[in-house]
Amino acid sequence: MPHATIIMQIEKNDGGIRVKRELEAGFFQFVDMPLPAVLTIQSGINKLRYATLIGIKQAKTKPMRKVTMAEVQSAVGGNLQKIEKLHVPQKSKNTEFLEGPPAEVAKKLVEKLKNELRII
Repeated sequence: MPHATIIMQIEKNDGGIRVKRELEAGFFQFVDMPLPAVLTIQSGINKLRYATLIGIKQAKTKPMRKVTMAEVQSAVGGNLQKIEKLHVPQKSKNTEFLEGPPAEVAKKLVEKLKNELRII
């Protein structure tokens, strides 16, 4: 799947999208990409818009309409994804709670990290 990182700007074009990537030393690169694509966006690309209190109150009173897939199928188009396998992960580890005074719990935790998990 096409992908690009550190995106500063996105524009839609005929064949997909044109992205502006930030490179080292203040340089930029423009790349044309087909869709679908995976993008990582640089912080600050958009200004955040927070909902106002009036907007929140108005949203609560607006009616919500349910639509069926048949109603929106023409706008959405065919689904290009296919589920090949679906399973529930098996539980492999148990959660262990360390109880006692904070100093004792800290000692037990350090001991487990050193001896059992070998992280420290």
